[in-house]
Amino acid sequence: MKQKPLPDSHEKRKLLYDKKLTPQELGAVGERFLEAGRVYEAAEFFRKGSYRPGWARLRSLAVEQGDSTLLELALKGDPVGDPGPQWQALARRAIELGKFSHAARAFRKAGDEDGAKGAEELLKEVFGREQA
Repeated sequence: MKQKPLPDSHEKRKLLYDKKLTPQELGAVGERFLEAGRVYEAAEFFRKGSYRPGWARLRSLAVEQGDSTLLELALKGDPVGDPGPQWQALARRAIELGKFSHAARAFRKAGDEDGAKGAEELLKEVFGREQA
């Protein structure tokens, strides 16, 4: 069965401000956006519905992709305990992926200045100048 197309910007706005939608319904719309790779639109629906499973998926995706911006968004949406281990995992993954700016930022968020400096050195090697 073919899935309904994602809401356009007008329909998305209507859904976000529809007071009749439950958190689960808002989360389901967010999940559809997430499945389509539209993580920031998914986050809008997760935020509106306080949809914790969606935030957890965004945190996992951020670590998997080495995306410090996405992890910061996900942690703001649903803060969980000590985020240090998540920042460390993201930093290591970002190094693996060659995302040295994200790695440096994540190491700093984790309180690991030596790791951040190491990532910045790798970035300098790649670009031949300071980029971080």
